[in-house]
Amino acid sequence: MEEIIVHGKGREKRWVLRKDQRVSGLYTYQPQEETLTGNIYFGKVVKVQKGLGAAFVDIGQDKNGYLHEKEFPQNIAAYHSGDAALPIGKCVHEGQKILVQVTKDAAGTKGPKLSAVIELKGELLVYMPEGHYIAVSKKLDEMKRRELKREGKDWKKEGEGIVFRTNASTAERKELIGELDALRTRFLALEGLSRRSKAPAILYKEDAFYADLFEQLKRGRGGNIYVDDFSCFEHLRTWIDTHYSGKWSIEHYRQSENIFHHFGVSGDWKNALKKVVWLDNGAFLLIEATEALTVVDINSGKFTGKDDLEQTVLQTNKLAAVEMAKQLALRNISGIILIDFIDMKKESHREEVLTVFTEALQSDSQRTTILGFTSLGVLELTRKRTRPSLDEYLTVPCPVCSGTGRIISPESKAFQLERELWEYQGTDTFQIIIEATADVFEVFAGSDKQHVRRLEKALNINLDLQVIDHPHPHYQIGKIS
Repeated sequence: MEEIIVHGKGREKRWVLRKDQRVSGLYTYQPQEETLTGNIYFGKVVKVQKGLGAAFVDIGQDKNGYLHEKEFPQNIAAYHSGDAALPIGKCVHEGQKILVQVTKDAAGTKGPKLSAVIELKGELLVYMPEGHYIAVSKKLDEMKRRELKREGKDWKKEGEGIVFRTNASTAERKELIGELDALRTRFLALEGLSRRSKAPAILYKEDAFYADLFEQLKRGRGGNIYVDDFSCFEHLRTWIDTHYSGKWSIEHYRQSENIFHHFGVSGDWKNALKKVVWLDNGAFLLIEATEALTVVDINSGKFTGKDDLEQTVLQTNKLAAVEMAKQLALRNISGIILIDFIDMKKESHREEVLTVFTEALQSDSQRTTILGFTSLGVLELTRKRTRPSLDEYLTVPCPVCSGTGRIISPESKAFQLERELWEYQGTDTFQIIIEATADVFEVFAGSDKQHVRRLEKALNINLDLQVIDHPHPHYQIGKIS
């Protein structure tokens, strides 16, 4: 049984997925940081970089989009036919107007990733006007996959591409053809809109809040939905009655208490931002995220185990593997991920941990590629990125430590202050008022203020020290007379 708890009131929307009373997904949508993934733009090529094999496209955002040569229809066709791919210079030129779709949000200094192969999603299939290939969900049996591929080849026009979704297996032929025709009509409307638009312009915008919710309702096992906003409740109820009546029940939450407090999940948001994740046996994971990659260290902590050391290590690593698979989805960690398990001497133990981790990833809707253990025993993997992680959505870099997790010590601040004061030597300055935290003054002044007195004599300036409160070691030079 699954539960989906939706907070639809206010500008920021959030929802929680809970399976068997355990939170397995946290999702937040802020108006100023909506995902661009899935949006379709009429863009303008501003630069073609032959060395990178890519073009940069103005889509009207802060950063230009990145469009690689492999994301063009002609190269998709070449890949599936076995022909050589065309270089970027033969795919597009500077100043060209082009339809593109965002496949990955901007991250750090990188702009959004784009594709010139447009995908329009339906309930049963995905239509690509210039996709050139037929594909079927791998969740279907081989016989059904062959059948749908056969029919797709009959239905598609030259150059088109179709991906049959899992739901297509139970749909009637006329439903599939009807949805395909509807998506064709939708694309023709987008083309018409582009001809009337001035680049850059947005042609289609996904409502990520509802899109993600609908995706979860499609693939979920079924259960209960609780929604605190009436308009959101009505929208979801209408969609469920149309597509999944009987699988999900939905209830409008009317109480004054915050819906997350009521269902006991409000603390999970805070926990999902912590670096340390404790396991039931006293071991823990230490999760460190950077712009380039995420590193996870497994530590046995308080757990010593009842068996020999090797079994203790194996048991801890298996528990950590299950928890890490959960944290990937919970925090929406993506990109390059390195997991430093506790060192295992036996190859069979590594294989056992890898099997447990792979099985735990089965419930994750995002594609994860496991590359295996390095010679140092670190597990390498990548997880597809479509939108920012929970950490990126809910936090900003610390202005003091700039993301390092460390701040300047009181000693360094005191010596910095001293260097700054030496600049006043030989001037007409009579007195300087200095405001600083007590820990900085303790180092700066020295025992019985001996250092202050020596500095005052050397500078021939009176130093007026005033203690202030501040969250970290700090000083500022105030009035100078």
